[in-house]
Amino acid sequence: MLNKKISYLVKTLIFIPLLGFSVLHAANKKKQVEPIELLIDFKISGKATSATPSGIPIFTVSGPGYAPKKIFRSGEISDKIKKHRKVTTLQGAQITFSGTPADPIVNFTCLPGSCTMAFAGGSVLTSDAGVPLTGRAINFWGPVINSPDFDPEQGIIPIRILGCGGLKEIAGKGKYAGMVGSICFNGVLNFDQANPSVLTGSSKCTITLHTPADPSSIP
Repeated sequence: MLNKKISYLVKTLIFIPLLGFSVLHAANKKKQVEPIELLIDFKISGKATSATPSGIPIFTVSGPGYAPKKIFRSGEISDKIKKHRKVTTLQGAQITFSGTPADPIVNFTCLPGSCTMAFAGGSVLTSDAGVPLTGRAINFWGPVINSPDFDPEQGIIPIRILGCGGLKEIAGKGKYAGMVGSICFNGVLNFDQANPSVLTGSSKCTITLHTPADPSSIP
């Protein structure tokens, strides 16, 4: 009888730490060590709202960002969008282009403090933490002819874009409070030849964030 009690006690003492480890392990599987990485699928639209002193149009664009539904074993990312998976909204991003629309590569910049994204919990990310948010539209690669937005009859031309820049959290709230990092995009901008003042596009963007050792050093 005594041996049974001892055996039960030993099993209990072993089981409880293992149970605690399992719960902790399950919780940790849902977390990342810094830098924290996000993958967000943005759908944007906007129009020319003003101009720089030299007369270059400034486009103001906004749009929702969604967590992708699935990443396949091949590494490819699902294009399917589920409304309940919306995680943020890009608000009031002011974009300026340089050069001419016919250039092989057209450079563009998001003005500092204009590319703003709010997240659940109160975190707000904005450009550009001292690292300009810049990109390039690659005209010489030609239009993305297999894009569902490609419509040459209506003058809708999807052009590949790529770029990166800095971000910082400015609200001091939520999971990303006080963090700094970067955003990189690889997607398309749909240029409307019939209405050049209108701009739409999409991009699956990576956002990477960490806690700075010296927050006062971040512009």
